[in-house]
Amino acid sequence: MIAPVAPKDDILRLPFLNGVYVAVDAISDSYLIVDGPYCVFTKAEMQYCHNLRCRLLPPIGYRRVVHTGQIQREEVQSLSADRSGLVERIFADVCAQPDAGIVLSTAFDFHELVGFPLKEISRRHAGATSALVCHVPSRSLGGTWLDGYALTCAALAEAVTLRPGRGRQDAVAIVGHLQDRDEPDAAGNLRELKRLLGAIGLRVTSVWLSGGGRAELEAAERAGLVVSMPYAREAARIVARRLGVSLCEVDLPLGLSATEDFLLKIAARVGRRARAKAFIKAESAAAVRDTEAHVLRLLAGRGVLILQEDSQMEARLRELSVDLGLRDLSASGAQSASGSERVLCLAPTARFFQSDLLHVPMGYPNYLEHPVYERPFLGYAGLRHLVDRLCAAVLHGEAAGAGR
Repeated sequence: MIAPVAPKDDILRLPFLNGVYVAVDAISDSYLIVDGPYCVFTKAEMQYCHNLRCRLLPPIGYRRVVHTGQIQREEVQSLSADRSGLVERIFADVCAQPDAGIVLSTAFDFHELVGFPLKEISRRHAGATSALVCHVPSRSLGGTWLDGYALTCAALAEAVTLRPGRGRQDAVAIVGHLQDRDEPDAAGNLRELKRLLGAIGLRVTSVWLSGGGRAELEAAERAGLVVSMPYAREAARIVARRLGVSLCEVDLPLGLSATEDFLLKIAARVGRRARAKAFIKAESAAAVRDTEAHVLRLLAGRGVLILQEDSQMEARLRELSVDLGLRDLSASGAQSASGSERVLCLAPTARFFQSDLLHVPMGYPNYLEHPVYERPFLGYAGLRHLVDRLCAAVLHGEAAGAGR
């Protein structure tokens, strides 16, 4: 018997700082100063569990997340005291690190309430170091991790050096890609994005964010078009405005329908729609051929739960479920499944996990899967890997059930 699933309102909602940490981890030469106590490391530890190659808390060397708290228990008196000298010294120390290309700052939740002049201190150090010093306005009291990621990118878009007039018509910058870890699944997504755009004759000069450093961000100036992906829309608008180039907003290319829309929107903007259509026809036919038997024998008609805080991921997974013939039970819960059916569950793994579901981790964070080879979930390559993962979950679940 399948136990009922917690309602969607119970999905773990990760706070603002988690998204800032994800962004910092996705910029190879960045540091983050958080005006807060020692427990800011808890969120860094979550990222450390999600990303085996996490840079935030290295076993050797200078940590990438630095907090300003001096004592373990901070009270109103300690927060209201003049801490400017201490924070100034922390900024000077971090900015002096030889590999510091970017130094970001933001505030913990209750530190935000006292109005400490963190932004002003950041501004003073911006002119005294070769590092790019950038303040991220805090939304710790109400923002989600997706807000944290987006606001970090937006702050960077205003601060990085971008020289207009250097873009080429066949070059694009992708702004708003979610690089939540440096593992092979993320590397596969980047490779697939570049392959898709290369197929219509476009070269990717920069991806925000991609695991590269400050130079990767500044390379956006060589693009003649900014492709805006869902996780940093405002940053994409700022970059396009500063460069004086066109902006093309697209959704996440996850699944056949979304990948086709992704390509056609960009191709229409650069006058290459016919080329895109020919590529889509060939790639879609090949992807269907490779996955058809798996879908018909193992997936079609099976129930699926999609539990995502990320609305973009949720929407694309729903479309994918339709394409694969899955029955979406998200509104009613797994209790609406029939008989002894084992239901697929597409959800992150921070808190929600139920042993009698066929869990396929999707989204941030993912503590259960750390691939050693490229395993994208975007584009046509991603479709194949997703079908493979879903079918493996079904087969393993049935084998486990047979052995009871």
